[in-house]
Amino acid sequence: MQQAAPQKETPTTGSNQTAGVKQNDLAIARDIPRSINTPTPDYVRDLASAGRARLLAKAANFASLHAPHTLWQRRMKVGASMLLIRLEWPGVLAVFDPATGEALARSIPGQPETLLNQ
Repeated sequence: MQQAAPQKETPTTGSNQTAGVKQNDLAIARDIPRSINTPTPDYVRDLASAGRARLLAKAANFASLHAPHTLWQRRMKVGASMLLIRLEWPGVLAVFDPATGEALARSIPGQPETLLNQ
């Protein structure tokens, strides 16, 4: 019987691309406790929500460093992909996929790190 290798903490900065692991993939999966009785669609929905919340927190930090005005938009590189970060009126921070225009995450107005449940 073979023992499972212990999971390593995914670093919050730097690159894990050489190992073939996207940054924070493992950290997102550990954020939500898994229950035996939890239906799979609910668990997957919770994982997706945790991922969007983490993305929004990262975008809020990026916005606080780069926002020259109250309303702006800028591209942010995440791993190998680019995202469009936009601060909209009335203080809503939104993350978009520039290729499709799809909104990936959106904050509550006036609270850029709090995910709006859609």
